[in-house]
Amino acid sequence: MLTFQVVGQPVYTLNDSTSVSTDQYEILPDRGYTFDQILANPSLPFSAEDSLRLAEIPVYWLRVKVNNPYGYARSYDVRVEPLMDNTLYNFDYNAGKWVGYRAGILTESKYNRRIQGIMPCVLQAKMVNTLYVRVEVSSLRKFGYVLKRKIQFNRKNSVLGKEENLRIAWMVAITVLFLFFLNNVYIYFSFRDKTVLYYLIAQLGGIIYITSYRHFFSLIFYCPVFTFWIKPSGWLDYYDLNYLLMHIGILGIMYGLVQFTRSFFDTKRTLPVLNTVLKRGLIVYVSITTVIILINSMVFYLEHYTRSFENLFALFLILIILSTCVAGYLRKLPAAGSFLLANMLPLVFMVGTTLFHVLVGVNDSDNTFLPDMAIIAQSLGFSIALVARTRLIQSDLKVKEMQARQLEFDLRELTLAQRLTEMENQKINAEILVEKSRNELLHHNLEANRRELASTTLYIVQKNKMLADLKKQIHESNQQFPDNKHQGLDGVKAILNSNLYLDSDWAKFKLHFEQVHPRFFEDLYVKHPSLTKNEIRIYAYFHMKLATKEIASLLNIDPASVRRAKTRLYKKMALPEDE
Repeated sequence: MLTFQVVGQPVYTLNDSTSVSTDQYEILPDRGYTFDQILANPSLPFSAEDSLRLAEIPVYWLRVKVNNPYGYARSYDVRVEPLMDNTLYNFDYNAGKWVGYRAGILTESKYNRRIQGIMPCVLQAKMVNTLYVRVEVSSLRKFGYVLKRKIQFNRKNSVLGKEENLRIAWMVAITVLFLFFLNNVYIYFSFRDKTVLYYLIAQLGGIIYITSYRHFFSLIFYCPVFTFWIKPSGWLDYYDLNYLLMHIGILGIMYGLVQFTRSFFDTKRTLPVLNTVLKRGLIVYVSITTVIILINSMVFYLEHYTRSFENLFALFLILIILSTCVAGYLRKLPAAGSFLLANMLPLVFMVGTTLFHVLVGVNDSDNTFLPDMAIIAQSLGFSIALVARTRLIQSDLKVKEMQARQLEFDLRELTLAQRLTEMENQKINAEILVEKSRNELLHHNLEANRRELASTTLYIVQKNKMLADLKKQIHESNQQFPDNKHQGLDGVKAILNSNLYLDSDWAKFKLHFEQVHPRFFEDLYVKHPSLTKNEIRIYAYFHMKLATKEIASLLNIDPASVRRAKTRLYKKMALPEDE
C-alpha cells in the first residue's frame, strides 16, 4: 500500500538527481469517480492518509504537486508501486488538455513496455505541476496488507541513455550469438557431430535467456502475467511470459553445457564418475525447474522461495563442468587443454551471474552486464573449443581416410586373390571332371575286366569239370570192359590230362586278374619270392574269395587237397589262416 506524508498542501521540489522519489502526496479513496469529476470537484476529500488499505478499498486516487524550479520543462518517467494497474494524468500544455497514460503488469501498456509500470510526463518550468494517479489494487485485496510506498521520478534523458546502453549491449550479444550459431549450424551439417548440436542448443538457450533477461520480448509482443506476489513492504514480484522464457533459456543453456561437456570428453568412457554426477545432476535440475515453471505459470507465485535454490544448483552444475575440464586436462584427454582454457572465462562469468541472482535478484537485471559478458564469452570460448575439436575430428578423418584407402587397396588385393583362387578352382574342377571321366572309364574297364575275369574263371571251371567228367567216364568204361580197351581212348585220356593244366588258360586268367588287381603278382613276388607258380595260382584264387570246391575244380583236385594246400601256403607266407 502506498503512503505519503502531507503537511497542508504538500509540494515536492525537483533537484538535479536523475532519479528521485517522494512521499509528498494526497490520497483519495475512490467512490466511482471519473477523472473529469476529480477535476470538476475541488472539494473532494484528498487527505494526508499514508496508507493504501488493500483489503478495504480496491481503487485509490493520488494527487501529487511537483515544483519544477528550472527554466525549462523536464521530461520524466513516473513509476508508482505497486505496478498492477496505474493511470497517470498530467496536463499537456502543447495540446492544451489533460492526457493519461496507463501502465502496470496487468495492462497492455504501449509506452516503453520493456519496463513495467513506466508512465511519461512533462513538468513545466518554474511552476508547480499537479499530477493525478489512479491506483487499481483490487487484485491485491487477498494479501490484506497496508502498504506505504513512494512515487519515483526518473529523468527521461537518463532513462533513454540507460535504455540505449542496454539495447546496444543486447544487440551486441545477440549478434555475436547469432553469427556463431549460423557458423556452428554449418559445422554441424558438415560433420554431424553431436557435440556441436549440444553447443547449438546452449547458444539457442543463450539467445532466449539474454532477450528475456532484459525484457526485450515485451517490445515484440505483450507478455501476460501468470502469477504475482507482493511483500508487506510493497515490493511486487510477478511471473510473466518473459520470466517463463528466461527459465526455458536457462534450461537450454544448462542442458547444452552439460551435454556438450559429456560429449566433448566422452565422459561415459573416460570419466565415468563425473559422467554419472553430470547426468544425474542435469536430470534433477531439469525436473525440478520444470515443476517450478509449471507451478509459477498455473498455480501460484513460487519464485521468491526457489530462486536461490535454482541458481545454487546451476552453480553446482557449473562447478562440476569445471571439475570435468580439469580432470580431462589431468588425464590428458584429446583437446582437453583447449577446452579448459577456452571455458575458464565463460564459466567465471556464469558463476558471477548466478551469484548475482542469488545475492541481488533478477529484478535488478538492468544494473549489471554480467549475463551479456557471460553469453559473449561463452560463444567465443566454446567456439575455440569447437575449433580444437574440429581439428581433432579432421585429424581423425585423415587417419580414417588413410585407413579406408589401405582397406580399399587390401580389398583390391583380396579381390585379385579371390579371382586367382576362382581360376585355380575352375582349373581344379576341370581336372576333377577329367579325372572323374577317366575314373569312370577306368571303373568301366574294371567292371568289364571283372566280368571278363569272372567269365574266364567260370569257363575254366566248366571246361575242367567237363574234361574231368570225360576222363572219369573213360576210366569207368575201361574198368567195365577191361577186355575191350581201345588204344585211342588212352590217347584221348592223355589229351584230357594235358588240357586240365593248359598254361594258356592260366595266362588268360592272369591277364584279366592283373587288370582288376594291378601289380598284384609283382608285389607278391617281392614279398614272397619263394612261392612256386602253383602256390601263386592258389593264392590268387584265394584272393578272389573263390570257394574250396571252385578252386578244386580249377586245379582238378579234390577239395581236401585244396584245404591242405591252403594250410601249407599260409604257413609258408606266415599269414593267419582266417585272413
